[in-house]
Amino acid sequence: MDSLEEKINEFRKKLKEIVQIKGSFADEEVIRISQQLDTYIVEMQSRQKKESAIQ
Repeated sequence: MDSLEEKINEFRKKLKEIVQIKGSFADEEVIRISQQLDTYIVEMQSRQKKESAIQ
């Protein structure tokens, strides 16, 4: 799980940086990074849900 958290944090940082550089949320690279971040967040939520169901 830690590596997934690291990826999420890395993509959040990258997203902030690229938005500042591009100056737009509509830029293709911003959208691509945002979508990848969303994928990781959904995966994290899924794992947390599974873990809480086991307990």
